[in-house]
Amino acid sequence: MAGNTASVTDIRETLDARNRQIAAVHAVSGLLSSSLDLEDRLRGVLNVALEAVGAVAGTIYLHRPEDDALVFRYVVGEKGRELTGHTMHADAGLAGAVFRSGKSQITNHPEDAVEHDTEVERKTGFATTSLVTVPLKYQAGRPIGVMQILNKQESEFDQNDLEVLEIIASVAAAAIETAQLAREAQTAAIAHAVGDLSHDIKNKVAPIVMGISALRPDLDAMFQELDAFAATAPAEIAETLARISGGVREGYGEIIDLILDQVGAVQEYAKLIADALKGTVTEPQLESNDLASVVAAQLEMLDPVAHACGITLSRRLLPISECRFDRFQVERAVYNLVNNAIAETAAGGTVTVAIAATTEGRFPDGGFVEIEVSDTGRGMPQELLERILRGDPKSTKPGGTGLGTRIVYNAVAAHHGVFSGTSAEGGGTTFRMRLPFST
Repeated sequence: MAGNTASVTDIRETLDARNRQIAAVHAVSGLLSSSLDLEDRLRGVLNVALEAVGAVAGTIYLHRPEDDALVFRYVVGEKGRELTGHTMHADAGLAGAVFRSGKSQITNHPEDAVEHDTEVERKTGFATTSLVTVPLKYQAGRPIGVMQILNKQESEFDQNDLEVLEIIASVAAAAIETAQLAREAQTAAIAHAVGDLSHDIKNKVAPIVMGISALRPDLDAMFQELDAFAATAPAEIAETLARISGGVREGYGEIIDLILDQVGAVQEYAKLIADALKGTVTEPQLESNDLASVVAAQLEMLDPVAHACGITLSRRLLPISECRFDRFQVERAVYNLVNNAIAETAAGGTVTVAIAATTEGRFPDGGFVEIEVSDTGRGMPQELLERILRGDPKSTKPGGTGLGTRIVYNAVAAHHGVFSGTSAEGGGTTFRMRLPFST
C-alpha cells in the first residue's frame, strides 16, 4: 500500500511538472505573436520563468562578441534597476561556465560552488541562496547568452524545474532570434531605401554642381571684359559699372564655394546615414583641422535651438594644436550629441561642451583629443546607455530612430577611438568621444 502511495505521489509530481511545462510554453509562445520588440520579449520570458518555478529573481544575459562579455540585458528582482546593463567577462561565474559549456546547471548551495562569483552580491547586497543557470542558443546551436533564475521560495530547485526552464530558454532563444532577424530585415530595407535616395540625390544635384562650376569661369571672364572696357571708358561710365557689379564681384566666389560645399555635404550626409543604418563604418578622410573651431561652428548653429528651449549652451573650448581627423564626421557627431542633449534637458538646464587633449603617451590613456558633452537632463537607464555606447541604440522618443547616436558611434569607430559615457536617471548624462591625436 505504501508503495502504491509513493507511486501515486510520483505520478502527481510528474503531472504537475508537465502541466507547468505546458503552461510555460503557452505563455512564452504567446510572446512570439504579441510583439517583435526584443525588450518586451525578454521581459515577458523572464517573468514567465520566475512564475513557473516559484523564484524571486532572474537575469537574462546576452553575449557581446566585441569584448567577449555577458551583458545583464534584463533583470527582475529588487536589484534589477541597479544591475541592468552591467557586464562581466564571458568566463566569469556560473553564468560564464554554463555559457561556455552549453550545459544547464542547478546550484542549490552556491556558497559551495567553485564557479560561483560573489562580486555582484558584494556590490548589490543581494544574497543568492539557490539558482538554476540555463544556456540560450539559436536553432543552429550557436550560444547567445544565459538565463539565470535565483532563489526558489518554498524549496530547492529540482530536475523538474530545470526541465521547465530549459523549455522556456529554448522558446526564448527562438523569440530573441526572431526579433533580431525582424530588426535586421527592417534595417536592411531602410538602408536600401536610403541608399536609393542617396543615389537619387546625387543624380539630382549633379546638374547643380555642373552649372555652378561652369558659372565661375564665365563670371571671371565677364569681369575681365568689364575691367578692360572700364579702363577705356569715360570715368562716369566706369564708376557706374563698378557700382553695379561691385556686390556680385565681391561675393560670387564665396557664394559659389558655399553652394558647392553644401551640395557635397548633403551627398556625404546621405551616405553617412545609409552606412549607419547598414552598420557600415564610413572610411574617414583625415585632414589637419582646428578642433576648437570645428566644434564652435556646430554650437553656433545650435545656439538658437538651445535658446528657444530655455537651455544654456555652455562652452569650454581650450585651444588645441591642429590634428588630423575627418571634419565632416566629427561635425555630425558633435551636432547629434548636442542636439540630443538639448532635447533631454528641461528648461533652465545646461548643456556643456568641452574639448581637451593629451599629446603625450599612447592611446587611449594618452595621445588623444576628447570631446565631452554633458547635460543636466533626465538621464537614462544603464541598459540604454550600454546600447548607445555599443552602437545599438533604441530611441525612447516618439518617432525616434536612434540614428543620431549611431552616427556618433560610427564616427568614433571610424577613427579607432573610444566612445564612453555615464548617466544617472534624474541626474543628467555625459558622453565622451576620445580620438587618437595625430598631426
